[in-house]
Amino acid sequence: MIVPKDNLIEGLKEALSEKNNPKRKFTQSVDLIVTFKDVDMKKGDVKLREMVVLPKIPSKVKKVLVVPSFEQLESAKKAEPNVILTKEELQKLMGQKRIIKKYARQNDWFLISSESMALAGRILGPALGPRGKFPTPLPSTSDVTEYIIRFKHTTIVKTKDQPHTQVFIGTEDQKPEDLAENANAVLTAIEGKIRSPSIIRAIYVKTTMGKPVEIKLK
Repeated sequence: MIVPKDNLIEGLKEALSEKNNPKRKFTQSVDLIVTFKDVDMKKGDVKLREMVVLPKIPSKVKKVLVVPSFEQLESAKKAEPNVILTKEELQKLMGQKRIIKKYARQNDWFLISSESMALAGRILGPALGPRGKFPTPLPSTSDVTEYIIRFKHTTIVKTKDQPHTQVFIGTEDQKPEDLAENANAVLTAIEGKIRSPSIIRAIYVKTTMGKPVEIKLK
């Protein structure tokens, strides 16, 4: 473990305190920020694009758009995703730039059946790419209910050209202990993809409108 769990809990309590986190009229997200040192991002020293299932489900779930196959349609409906499109409905979006951009903006995950993946790439891809989003394949099984539900509490760890990553780990109405468990899941994923924990410069937690709080690494 990169950080002792007690340190995570202590930092999260501070980040959620009234001093750092004045009450807002909406439920704020909680993010984990990890910065790196002695790395050359242009050379790909740190290249992260990992999906992490959060073990403690936030009250603010991720929004999922699904394009299932005909056989998967009924099970997909049971998962209650934000949007369900049939292959035919996806086809009709060709050229509808305003609607496509709306879908790209309003959804976090895009789960696509294998038979529609190429079509989704052509139609949705141009709007998803600039937002750092991408189509993700659905499994070939007919029952995809649990798979879709899992993505409602799946976060993504990614880096671009700057030596840091900022990752959603939950919501301010969760217990610090639960947020710490989610943070640890993200940190474990990061640790598995970097050459050494020693390249981590600092770790912070913060709410949407709150001040960042640095986590003690030892």
